[in-house]
Amino acid sequence: MPSSGTFRQYALERITFGVPAAQALKGEVRLLGRRRVVIITNRSLRSSAQLQSVRTALGAECVGVFAEVAAHAPRESVIAGAAFAREAQADLLVALGGGSVIDAAKAMLLCLRHGLTRPEELGKYVGLKGIEPSHRTADEPEWLRMLAIPTTLSAAEYTWFAGVTDTLRGVKEAIGHPLMTAQAVILDPAMTLTVPDLLFLATGVKAIDHATERLASMDTHPFNDAMATQALTLLNSALPRVKRDPSDLQARLDCQLAMWMSGSGKQVGIGVGASHAIGHVLGAYRNVGHGDTSCVMLPAVMRWNAPVNTERQQLVSAALGQPGAPAAEVLEALITHLGLPRRLREVGIAKADFPGIADRVMDDFVASTNPRPLKGPQDIVEILELAW
Repeated sequence: MPSSGTFRQYALERITFGVPAAQALKGEVRLLGRRRVVIITNRSLRSSAQLQSVRTALGAECVGVFAEVAAHAPRESVIAGAAFAREAQADLLVALGGGSVIDAAKAMLLCLRHGLTRPEELGKYVGLKGIEPSHRTADEPEWLRMLAIPTTLSAAEYTWFAGVTDTLRGVKEAIGHPLMTAQAVILDPAMTLTVPDLLFLATGVKAIDHATERLASMDTHPFNDAMATQALTLLNSALPRVKRDPSDLQARLDCQLAMWMSGSGKQVGIGVGASHAIGHVLGAYRNVGHGDTSCVMLPAVMRWNAPVNTERQQLVSAALGQPGAPAAEVLEALITHLGLPRRLREVGIAKADFPGIADRVMDDFVASTNPRPLKGPQDIVEILELAW
């Protein structure tokens, strides 16, 4: 175990769970004293009962709904949403949706703070080096903040950075600032019912990916190990329960609580690896869904990493209830049981795509933290072959 380290407390003030979202949101807005709230969401939620419930709860304090966030949070959606919020004179954003919606809303805060009006202007803020995510900067009063009501298990609402896609280059880029963190998160399992069952389960595998890559990391910390282990144990129980009975709200809440825990290791500096790096590229470059990228890549990455972190991978297997079994096989069996894709060819990736994917992965912002060093594109191709 490490003899020194740092735990970072982000600018996330509250997480409310198991309370109806409309009720919790009304309380948060009252607590913060906000009067001009803009809801950020996507087209699939535009006419949903979930959106209507939170809009009704806000009443006159809701001054608009921007429902045009596209998958993978393209720069264009970010700029358009910021312009909408600026025109509405918003004093608070509420992100209702999955990872793309929440990431887009976080990036909108940056646009509003710095007056960005064109997609190319976001390029100036790409990169996370030199940012201390627990530091509340001196210009805090000039930042708009956001609340997050997630409908999937992506866990984007717990991070201080956003993955935004440069559509011209087909690249997902990281943009961050401590005050892009959600001020509060509301976990209401009923809000996830609008999401297709397979999509919800796939994002559950994304949460498994968060916990697995951190638990299997060569950088260890007892906080990370405890949180990742509990996340995996809970997801291993709750996801099959949701598949068996999609109306089981307790199972969905268990998934949400596990999602919360799954990425907590980042607060002590434990990173993710090649599954996330390749997943970012598959999403931005080939338009594969966030959850599906983890379904098809995580077992392959675990197999490729096994020569250097077998002992750490055994912690994953134990947390998933099969101590001693190869982690890749345990993960693959769970993904199969959930009825989700297991191979790249099942999500529309051809072998001819491998070189373009591999080149882009080497530039991804988490490629350098894989337990087994990625020395070049050929290593990525080897992993892709394992996932084919």
